[in-house]
Amino acid sequence: MSLIHMESVSKSYALGGETVKALDDISLDIGKGEFVAIMGPSGSGKSTLMNVLGCLDVSDIGVYALDGKPIRCMSENELAEIRNRKIGFVFQSFNLLPRLNAYENVELPLLYRGIKRRDREVLVDKALSAVGLLNRKGHRPAQLSGGQQQRVAIARALAGDPPILLADEPTGSLDTNTGIEILHLLKQLNEQGRTIILITHDLSVALQAQRIIHILDGKIVN
Repeated sequence: MSLIHMESVSKSYALGGETVKALDDISLDIGKGEFVAIMGPSGSGKSTLMNVLGCLDVSDIGVYALDGKPIRCMSENELAEIRNRKIGFVFQSFNLLPRLNAYENVELPLLYRGIKRRDREVLVDKALSAVGLLNRKGHRPAQLSGGQQQRVAIARALAGDPPILLADEPTGSLDTNTGIEILHLLKQLNEQGRTIILITHDLSVALQAQRIIHILDGKIVN
């Protein structure tokens, strides 16, 4: 059984008095432990697909099952629980809170989960160690380079030990060498057994994955 299974998934939005089909009859499977890139140009539907995969949005029709459980009929609370426990998110703009240091940014989702302080300390230190930034845990985002900020964001995504890491253009705000370092880190995490889904418009980035899923005009065009 696939970790992620989509069958005939479609999603439309109202835009300027018209209905735009962002996803059109999408079917795909992603297995546990895969490293998959979803690639397409701006407006192709990859961001909408990411939102549905990440349970940030739900499809209009079709089946999306995550770890064997159908998503579309879940309540907002159930979707939030899945996002908190099953999926770690990494974004192009890092999305770190500027007033919090690295430790506190990584700790935040664990606070939402209600994990005890001593256990949080262990998990945060483990996540920061995994990205090589334990010695920077007292630094705020403004005191870190772009690559270090993205590593903190990855640590935050890892802290709750989710089975899936969903990375949306994770190298888009970084220089070439730093981007290569982040992709190398994602490969290492995948080798440790984590499922990585990478959203990108850049072929050189997508080629780092084991498999590329091409999307254009809301359709899979492999």
